[in-house]
Amino acid sequence: MTAVLRILTVLLPLLWPAAVAAEDAAEQGSPWVAAMRGNVDVDGGLIRLAAQREGLIAEVLVAENAKVEAGQLLARIDDANARLQLRTAELEARLARAQFAAAELKQRQAEAEVKRLTPLAANGVMAPKQFDEATRLRDTARADAAVAQATLDVAQSKVDTAALEVAAREVRAPAAGVILRVSARVGDATTTNTVTEMFLLAPDRPRVVRGMLDEQFLGKVAVGQRAVLFSERNAKTELAGRILRIAAAFGRPGEVQSEARSVEVVLTIEGDAAQGLILGERLVARFLP
Repeated sequence: MTAVLRILTVLLPLLWPAAVAAEDAAEQGSPWVAAMRGNVDVDGGLIRLAAQREGLIAEVLVAENAKVEAGQLLARIDDANARLQLRTAELEARLARAQFAAAELKQRQAEAEVKRLTPLAANGVMAPKQFDEATRLRDTARADAAVAQATLDVAQSKVDTAALEVAAREVRAPAAGVILRVSARVGDATTTNTVTEMFLLAPDRPRVVRGMLDEQFLGKVAVGQRAVLFSERNAKTELAGRILRIAAAFGRPGEVQSEARSVEVVLTIEGDAAQGLILGERLVARFLP
């Protein structure tokens, strides 16, 4: 009989959370002041990954439920043309480096010649015209070296740009986590006109509970307030939590509706028990005074 009563105390808030909470809160010595039903989620939400460039999917390197690390390669869009552009840019940069090295050598030689001739010109040992010619060659060598340096900088910029284009055709995990869904298939085409989800990632962030709290309880709860959480699939599971955030508007964030009479509340789950919960699992939260 005790087990039946315990199950009923958990299921009643699921069906009539506002009514049950109001009735119990009115009782003398009630251990809780409000209740709501929520779902287990990741703080910050799940991450939907898409390609940055259009093209055919050449490789899919992970499967659903795979554990991935931050930066891990998940898929690659066909990048043959991008790699060809990168190779061309690298060859142009190699040529620019060689030209800069030659210009730099000529500049050093011209600088050395002017340095050698300066005392001779000062002592009148050589004709001024010869010294002026050496100075002119030095200035020309300096200008040629500056042009070669600029050409090399442009060539290196093209290499960097081409490398970014290759990287843009790689889909990598932005954070460590678990791949919940794989929508990418080798040979499928991706488009940037509309976001095409390729992977759904649950990042390794703290688990939270999201729920909608009826407006009648807004004055009875506050950030930091303690709560007791019960699993809908297992009434014996009892967890401790605290209110992390209370939305500043009625309705769900991003779908604010003036006629909505509930506010989203996010709770943290204390202890290691949160690791055993399944994303999307439904919980009942009872808020303590």
